[in-house]
Amino acid sequence: MTTKTNFKRMFEEAENAPAFTEEERRAQANIWNWNMETNIRIWDELAKDSRNKREWNEFAKFVLKEIQEYAKIMKEVKDAKKEDEK
Repeated sequence: MTTKTNFKRMFEEAENAPAFTEEERRAQANIWNWNMETNIRIWDELAKDSRNKREWNEFAKFVLKEIQEYAKIMKEVKDAKKEDEK
């Protein structure tokens, strides 16, 4: 299972959990613990290795692409939930 697939599964769990419940908080915490915290640590290490403007630009492109991919997954899940509610 890829990181993005895992993120999607966890995000779906959080979206489908009843609002303001322990289940929702647990699902949201899992997203942070298993995906976002890890990504931030990795991005921090990559940033430390960037030595010049070109490397920083490549790093920024990489991170922004990752963020866009996560945002796309979140939008797909939310749109699917809206369709199910109709």
